[in-house]
This record gives sequence, structure tokens and C-alpha cells, in this order.
Amino acid sequence: RNAYPGINALTLMHVADPADVRITQLRAVVEYAVKRKIANGAADYWDHATLLELAVLGKDQHASNAQLAELLPHVREVWEPKTTAKNLGFVMDALPGDSKDRIWIKEIIEQLLES
Repeated sequence: RNAYPGINALTLMHVADPADVRITQLRAVVEYAVKRKIANGAADYWDHATLLELAVLGKDQHASNAQLAELLPHVREVWEPKTTAKNLGFVMDALPGDSKDRIWIKEIIEQLLES
């Protein structure tokens, strides 16, 4: 039930092949695991960062912005949002250069770097 290896695997899978059909299946498993941890009251920054990264991987701009707003109050260390921004940068860079998703993902990365 640890979502961290799963979100890392998802990011690497996306970087290797954004069209990999296994991404959708694994996303559901990782999302379930992290939401269970949050529901149990044991959430920390990384759980919220995982939900943000899942939303970005799902190309859901609305959910990504909502997760960013939920995430920012949980920042404890200055390096945490920088690490999340770096991961989202990998996701963004794997998208085609003309993808409209790159625009809003870049905005989220910038907000993370400014926090």
C-alpha cells in the first residue's frame, strides 16, 4: 500500500513511453493506495504530491490545479516542492513539443518553484 514506488514507476513509464497502456492501470492502483493513506489521517507532503503527479499524468488540468492548492500548505522543507517540480518536468518533457498540456504543466512547475 505504499504509493511511492508506484508513482515513481508511473513517471518512469511515462518518460519512456507516454502511450504505454499499463499507465492507466497502475495509476488506479497508486491512486487507491495514496487515498487510503490520506483517509486514515496519516498523510504528509508526499501523499499530496503523489496526487498532484497522478493528476498531471492523467492530463487533468482542473484536478492538477486543485491538488496543487491542496499540496502547498503541506510543504515542510524548501526542497520538497523543488523535487516535485523536477518530477513534473520529466513528465512535461516527455510530451510532444506542441502539446497544449505543456503550458499548464509548466505553470504548475513554476508555482512549485516559487513556493
